[in-house]
Amino acid sequence: MLVENKLKKVKDKGIILNLMTGSKEGNHEVFIWRLVGNSKHLGQVRIESIRKIRNDFCIVPADGQDRVVQDLMGSQNHIDLYVPDAAMLLRCTVKQTDAPYRYYLQMPDFVAQIERRKDFRLNVYHDSSFKISFAKSTKEQKPISQHFLKDCCDVSTGGFSFFVSRLESKFFEPGDQIPTLEIKAGPWNAKLGIEVCSIREVEPDAANGLSYKVWRVGCKFLNIDQISRKYLERYIFERIKDELHAINE
Repeated sequence: MLVENKLKKVKDKGIILNLMTGSKEGNHEVFIWRLVGNSKHLGQVRIESIRKIRNDFCIVPADGQDRVVQDLMGSQNHIDLYVPDAAMLLRCTVKQTDAPYRYYLQMPDFVAQIERRKDFRLNVYHDSSFKISFAKSTKEQKPISQHFLKDCCDVSTGGFSFFVSRLESKFFEPGDQIPTLEIKAGPWNAKLGIEVCSIREVEPDAANGLSYKVWRVGCKFLNIDQISRKYLERYIFERIKDELHAINE
């Protein structure tokens, strides 16, 4: 799976401090993770304080995460963090551990940010477990109704896109709203309202692996609930966090 957003390095210490301060003052969620064998383990924390003179900051476990965070932080020289609201990934050296309540980390030399800040957009075209299901009618004088079951091309917390054939494309126009669409990813599913934003022809090429021309329908969520948004954030995070390891190489 690939992320369509490009990572860029931010090395300016003033900008990094502002980003970290904004995350602290906004009480943003922060995720930490590490590899244990071949498994990726995840915990949730928040930034409690920043000590500018000492060039470090303190993280504390989120509610109910004390043991998880303690296990993740145990015997570590560095830890990886992800701040969704700031579109920011960072790797920090562990300076001091006051487990299980507080952990002091050195300010990073750089942070990796997604250049497109609004939403992380993950390519899931080759992940057949990410599906959408809905009914749609044409706007003709005698409407034709059809039920659609499609794999998503990409997904973010703001919306998604999917491919349709030339015949199916007549069912969709920008501005169309679908009050109830079911979206599934593994064991998770939700019923959400969407609006069609765009319809574009896509020619087959080596990058998309298509064997014939299709139409790409781009949609945005109209009423995504907090639980669904959090699930999508974590789903996307699980797949983009390796990007930080790549940018550190």
